[in-house]
Amino acid sequence: MKNLSNGKVKSVNVERKEFVLTDRDGRDQIFKLGDDLVVNRGGKESGGGLKIDDSVSLYYIEDAPKRTAHYILVREGETKAWQLRRGAFKDYDAAKKAFTYTDAKGKDWTCAINGSKVRLNMQASKIEDIRNGDTTLAIVDEIADKSTLKDLMVTRV
Repeated sequence: MKNLSNGKVKSVNVERKEFVLTDRDGRDQIFKLGDDLVVNRGGKESGGGLKIDDSVSLYYIEDAPKRTAHYILVREGETKAWQLRRGAFKDYDAAKKAFTYTDAKGKDWTCAINGSKVRLNMQASKIEDIRNGDTTLAIVDEIADKSTLKDLMVTRV
């Protein structure tokens, strides 16, 4: 099962390839660091660099009893309001420069696209290449009631 979570990094054990996240409810959860892990800090992606006390939003796959993190967004400084959002691509309105996706609960969300990165299977792409129903992982800057897309990662099998 693919999920999103938010919280603060409590500890990191590089040798065991895992970290502990304290979620918003104060519960500690252990996550494995996936072999394909991407850590986004300040808009720059790398294969590591997670630190204790980092405030994060993460995408992970749960295969009971373990949870494996695949994408971690560190929220700090200029990226503090950024969030990860998961869903299915629904539509792109070229005139409005906005795309719409449907979340896991069936709710539609629309985000402005202003110079946003778009990747298909982690390769540079264009929004016009994305199809209805494609699985999306979006980094969205949420300020007040406005959501602006920063990065759209689409997985197509």
